[in-house]
Amino acid sequence: MSNTLSVSRWAAVLRVLTFIAMGILIAALVFAIVWAALPAELRRAAGIEPGVELSPLHRASVAALGALPSLALLYVLREMARLFGRYAQGETLTHHCAAHILRIGTGLLVAVALELLARPLQTTLASLANPPGERVLAISLEGADLGQVLAGGLMVVIGWAMREAAVVAEENRGFI
Repeated sequence: MSNTLSVSRWAAVLRVLTFIAMGILIAALVFAIVWAALPAELRRAAGIEPGVELSPLHRASVAALGALPSLALLYVLREMARLFGRYAQGETLTHHCAAHILRIGTGLLVAVALELLARPLQTTLASLANPPGERVLAISLEGADLGQVLAGGLMVVIGWAMREAAVVAEENRGFI
């Protein structure tokens, strides 16, 4: 019983931290789209000269395109908060928990896919500030992408295993 109480307490704390993370992510996205300048790395990848300034709408469009993967991460955080809420209420080995875990993994995989699509599109959109003939399409793959694919895949497999365990647990509850 003390282990269940510990899980519930930690889950309640983690749920609050997840909501805080969601708020920070939303604030960062709004700031990046509305006010922030393009990162130097993106400017270099797009071949934009240091003195060239993008119009506010152009810069916001580039930033919004780069923010697409963060929308999937917001979905992941929401599912984490919902899962932690169930754990905080003492619900652990159920179909609902398994579904949340599965959606967390799927969301992580979608975030990677969106990142792989958004990066080249963002670079191309930013490079439209360059004269014709100097526009860029840059495709990149980072080590963090592989790590996130593995983490997402792990969560999907754990979700599937939890779904099977929930079926067994439900059968066992029927015998008692």
